[in-house]
Amino acid sequence: MDAELKYSVDQFDGANFAVWARRIDSIFVAKNLDKFLNKEADETKEDEVSASKKAYALMLSFISDKVLVSLSEENTCASIFQKLKSTYLRDGAVNQILIRKRLAMLKKKEVSMQEHLNEVNGLVNQ
Repeated sequence: MDAELKYSVDQFDGANFAVWARRIDSIFVAKNLDKFLNKEADETKEDEVSASKKAYALMLSFISDKVLVSLSEENTCASIFQKLKSTYLRDGAVNQILIRKRLAMLKKKEVSMQEHLNEVNGLVNQ
C-alpha cells in the first residue's frame, strides 16, 4: 500500500521552512519514519539502519539542489533536518522583534483578501 501513496510537496528552496517542515513531518509519520527526523539509527539494529537510509533518501527528494549544496557534510536524515532547522527556523529574540515589526507595518496590497490573510497568518506562524 505504501507504494500506492503519492505525496505532493514542493522541494524546499529556502522559503517558508515552517510550513515545509510541517508537511515533511506528516509524510514521515505516514511512512513510520518520523523518529529519524530527530535521532540517528541504532547501528546494531539492521532494520533500523535500513529504515534510516529510506528516511535519508526521502529527505533528499524533498530538498532543492540549491539548498542541498549547503548540506554536503550531512549524511543522515536527522543531521539534515537539524541543520535546516538551525539555518531556516529563526527562534531568536531579534528575529521575533523584526517579525512583529513587519506584522505591525503590514498593509493590504492589491491582492485578494485570502492572499492578504495568508500573508498575515504566515507572519504569525513565524
